Amino acid sequence: MNGALLDAALACGSSVIVVGTAKNVGKTVTFNALRDAAEARDLRYALTSIGRDGEPADALDGREKPRIRVPRGSVVALPEELVPRSPALEILELGERSALGRIVFARARLATTCEIGGPPSARAVRATIDRLRAFCDGPVFVDGAIDRIAPLAGGDDAIVVATGGASGATVERVADVAADVVARLRTAAYDPARDGAAPLRLPAALDALTAEALLAEPPQTVVVGDPTRIAVRGRLFARLAQHVALRCERALRVVACTTSPDGPGGGLDPVALVRAVAHATGLPAFDVLAGVRA
Repeated sequence: MNGALLDAALACGSSVIVVGTAKNVGKTVTFNALRDAAEARDLRYALTSIGRDGEPADALDGREKPRIRVPRGSVVALPEELVPRSPALEILELGERSALGRIVFARARLATTCEIGGPPSARAVRATIDRLRAFCDGPVFVDGAIDRIAPLAGGDDAIVVATGGASGATVERVADVAADVVARLRTAAYDPARDGAAPLRLPAALDALTAEALLAEPPQTVVVGDPTRIAVRGRLFARLAQHVALRCERALRVVACTTSPDGPGGGLDPVALVRAVAHATGLPAFDVLAGVRA
């Protein structure tokens, strides 16, 4: 089943960026599932992260977190301070600076488990992904973050959205949150032939105050820089989408969702959750642990 998720991602890009709708929704579990599926096919691949991932426990709440295994032959980008104190990694090159030292490009001589991380700026993460492609002829997997994907995502990147019980107490609420996030991330690119030649271009974020002003006297087309510039949510976003052709300069390629039934209030029904998220978003949805898809 994880192979089907990998197929959905690689059909649209050679790099796969995994983002989450909230904390503890299974983003790194999804990242590991993609990695496992690639390894099962004997694909060489590369790994990195936008933030810091793979630590044994969450720095804020102490909750146990999934580790990231780097198999022999794969390539990884991580800061100097996170390089394991073992001969498992062969250093290939040094890259951009980060808060934890320079980014190290390394190939695994032996299978190892480690934390991974990336440089602080979107431009540098983009350069890191491109450099990983030069070291590896297989896919690049990125443990990402919603608020930083648009400036770095290129035309050959697929995005997988992880969601789950940490986003809401009910199946319906989780599905609604996922649908809202996916709708914003899938904002279409501006096309003059389709959308007209004189759109209203917003140089800054589209916030609630701006949205209310637009609704008072709706223009035909509004263009933002990228989908993460859309800061309105829920009903206000839905109202705006009904009255305005909302477009962006740089579109993203969102290809699938994953679900995790675990939440602070207990577990949700995994089958019902996968089906609800797939129906609400119009995307294929997968529970990579339960082996359920819709």
